[in-house]
Amino acid sequence: MSNPRLTPRERAVLAAIERRMSNPEIASELFISVRTVESHVASLRRKLAAETRAELVAASIGLRETSVRVPDDAFVGRDAELDGLGDAVGTRHWVTVTGPGGVGKTRLALEFARTFAGVPVVVELEHAEPVDVVARISRSLDLESTTGVDALGAVATSLGTRPYLLVLDNVDRVGAAVGEVVARATAGAPDLRVLTTSRTPIGEAGEHVVALAPLPTDGAGSPAVAMFLERLGPGAVTEPPSEAEHEQAARICARLDGLPLAIELAASVARHLSLAELAERLERDFATLDRAAPGGRHRTLETAFEWSWDLLDADEQEVLRRLAALPRTFDMDLALAVTHPGADGTVVRLLDQSLIVAIGGSPRRFRLLEVLRDFVRARTDDELAREVLERHATFIEAIVVPFANRARLDDSLEAMHASEILCPEVNAAVRWARATRHPSALNLASSLGIGIEQYGSDIDSVRTLAAVAHDPELIADATPQQLLALGTALTFLDLDAVAELAERALEIAGDDRERLAALHLAGMAAAYLDHEAIALARLGDAEELAEALHDRWELAATRQMRGVALRRSSPELAMVDFAAAMHDYGRAGDAMHVNNARYMIALTSAESGIDLARAAELAAECVDYARASHNDHELAHAAMVQHLIGRIDAALELDELAHEFRRFGDARCWIRTLLMQAESASEAERRAILREALDLARAVHDERREAAILERLAVTG
Repeated sequence: MSNPRLTPRERAVLAAIERRMSNPEIASELFISVRTVESHVASLRRKLAAETRAELVAASIGLRETSVRVPDDAFVGRDAELDGLGDAVGTRHWVTVTGPGGVGKTRLALEFARTFAGVPVVVELEHAEPVDVVARISRSLDLESTTGVDALGAVATSLGTRPYLLVLDNVDRVGAAVGEVVARATAGAPDLRVLTTSRTPIGEAGEHVVALAPLPTDGAGSPAVAMFLERLGPGAVTEPPSEAEHEQAARICARLDGLPLAIELAASVARHLSLAELAERLERDFATLDRAAPGGRHRTLETAFEWSWDLLDADEQEVLRRLAALPRTFDMDLALAVTHPGADGTVVRLLDQSLIVAIGGSPRRFRLLEVLRDFVRARTDDELAREVLERHATFIEAIVVPFANRARLDDSLEAMHASEILCPEVNAAVRWARATRHPSALNLASSLGIGIEQYGSDIDSVRTLAAVAHDPELIADATPQQLLALGTALTFLDLDAVAELAERALEIAGDDRERLAALHLAGMAAAYLDHEAIALARLGDAEELAEALHDRWELAATRQMRGVALRRSSPELAMVDFAAAMHDYGRAGDAMHVNNARYMIALTSAESGIDLARAAELAAECVDYARASHNDHELAHAAMVQHLIGRIDAALELDELAHEFRRFGDARCWIRTLLMQAESASEAERRAILREALDLARAVHDERREAAILERLAVTG
């Protein structure tokens, strides 16, 4: 039966009947005659097809159940949250769902109310003032406002008559008034459940908070991608979506941090743009989404966040501006470094208001959702942003320089964890410092070089260092030791840059320490560029200096580089040098490089075919070390050796290896992996893989591998 049209007075009478009131009691409450009440009851029976008072009560409950209006589109990706909310409401009288604007708090509450076993009543309070709260709830319960009657008492009495679920949506502006209503109503209504939605907890006694996070974005099968694809209009993607479309959708959803409102807006834009074009635009900014206008309360990201922004006081807005200007995540110490002393209380309030989200870690780290960051940055002047980035670079420099100085002697899990946090922060600081010619640029860059060599590289950081290496103005001020740190990291990706840095280091080297660094770098560049004679001469001089200076680590490093220079012409001699390097690294206390030299013995053995059993044994030891130290780069090195000698139980599959070396920016090992993949591929796949390897070899100017790949392509036909 469709909902009948009832007059306001009929609704009030029906609500009173639901509360089991008699006709005289109704007449007294509504200040009307008993005869008028009887007339309304007769009309209600006729409209609701109810013959008895019990049927009127049932009809009233039914009307209230159908009053929960949910959107027509599918409810995607929130089954776990819906179950969790059910558990919370089942054991608590009052539950508040919190989360940032656009995260889906209202939708979750409505979906829960729609299936609630009792009687749901939904009251929207987004634009209410505190004095309006009781009146709005009264109207939703069909209670008539009468002069001289305790309106809150009437609401509390009414809510105690049935197993109600009172949903109060968007209570941010009226939290204190809501707290008063809930306290009064739940005191005398054991079956009442109250569900509120808010960006921040109200903070009253008895409130249980359920924080709602954005949808997970982990991969093409994530809930965020499922929602995005479901919201797309006809023809936006193929049916079913292709793998490429899934990947583009995943890229879009990751950029939007899984925020449901942003996903809705992006899906509406995809009616006009391809997924690839939409993804490219979103990488630049979110302006495209602000021109979208799907139905619903929030029509753009701007309006969703403006509401929260207006609730902040001046200090909260200022602190949020500064945190939004940071390049990445932050902990409380960094937050205080870029704001002001005592701002930790403000940061906590912003966390309470869901404008900052915690991302775990110890110490705990935080971030802004990218769409919110974009909104706040539009309200931040350039001078403030520059000040924040300078403070960030100075703060990070003070941490990373001593960290890099002790990195050679620390392969602990704590150090690895610290490097994982520091590396992207230092990377961002280097980019800013280079762009602004800040004096911290070289210290940051050389520390980053040591960190990614010692704990594992990543392509973005290596590219950042390559940009520094090709910046003549910066390099003109670098010391030979700084040039060595840069060059060592760049051997993964840019050997031409390493050679140029070596030439510069030799030009400016003064004392023995500087000469040792310059000779080490020059020998390294020559070794990796297959200039064996030059490499051996430079490294021989470096070895003499290291011995004279009693520098065990440099002695180990020069011997390891001599092994690199010899491994093609004299693999047996190369393995002797690698073994000597292992010994010297051990004396110097560098366990990671002990393992790296062990890997080089295994690699040389595998590539030359000398003592493959020993290669397998050493590779297994490398796997054990890498797993114990959580060093993914060393694990990939060991797994590559296992594939080279044909082990079927390699620590990583070939496809995984290719992905890992691409992620690290390790071009040499990436090429090796591609060549192994080509061996087992079909003819068409083989040519494509070899061409990828050829492009990579040319990009890093590896002439020897380029020639070898061209030869294999000629054989392939």
